[in-house]
Amino acid sequence: MIKFFRKIRQSLLSEGKTGKYFKYAIGEIILVVIGILIALQINNWNENRKNKITEADYYCRILDDFELNEKLIDETSKLTTDKIKLCKELILDLNNPPNDRGEILNKFVLAVRQDVFVPSTITFDDLTSSGQLKLLTDIKLKNRLITHSTFLNNTLNLLEENRNELIKRMMNYESATEFGYQDIDYLNKELGKDIIALFPNNNWTNDQTHPLFLKFQDNLVFMVAMFIRQKHHLYNLKKEMEEPIKLLKTKCK
Repeated sequence: MIKFFRKIRQSLLSEGKTGKYFKYAIGEIILVVIGILIALQINNWNENRKNKITEADYYCRILDDFELNEKLIDETSKLTTDKIKLCKELILDLNNPPNDRGEILNKFVLAVRQDVFVPSTITFDDLTSSGQLKLLTDIKLKNRLITHSTFLNNTLNLLEENRNELIKRMMNYESATEFGYQDIDYLNKELGKDIIALFPNNNWTNDQTHPLFLKFQDNLVFMVAMFIRQKHHLYNLKKEMEEPIKLLKTKCK
C-alpha cells in the first residue's frame, strides 16, 4: 500500500503536476489521520468493553463477600446467644449449692472464649489498594461501598473494645490458684495431682458471702451485658449491609 502511494506521488512529480501533488499529499495525510482516529476509537471501544467486564466481575465478587459476611454475622450472633445462655446457667448453678468448682470453671472457660468476627473484604481491599476503584462507574453504589467500609471498620473497633473489656474483667483475679484455674480440665491434666495438691483448696463457689463468689457473679452479669452489646453491633452491621447488597444484586446478574 505504501509503495502504491509512493508511485502515485512520484508520477505526479515527474509530470510536473505540483498542485495536484500537494492536494494528493494533503489527502493522504487526512486519510492517515482518519485511520489513526478509527484505530484509537476501536482501541478505546475494546478497552471500555474490557473495563465493563471487569467492573461486572468486581460487583459480583463484592456481592459474594457481602453474602459471606452475612453468614459469618449470623454464625457469630448464634455463638454469642449460646454464651449468654451459658452465663445465665452459670449464675443459676452458682446459686444452687452444692456445686462443683471444677464444673463451674470449665463452663466459665467455654463462656469467656472469644469468637472473633473476621469479615471478608478481599475484593474491596483489592480495588482500593490497586487504585482500580475508578472502574466502578456507578457513583451511587461506589459511594455506598465506601460508606460501608467505614461503618464496618468502626464496628470492628467496637467489637475489639468489647473483647478487651471482657478479657480485662475476666482476668482480674488476684490469685489464679485461689480462684481455681487449676480445676480447668486442660490445666488439671497438664499440672498433675502432685502440683495441684500444693494449691489452695477453698470452696468459694458454695459460699455466697465469699469475695470470689460475689466478684465472679458480678463478672458473669457483666459478660451477659457485653455479649448483648456485641449482638447489637452485629445486628446494626447486618442492617447496614442491606442497601449495598440490594444495589449489588442489580449489577451482578
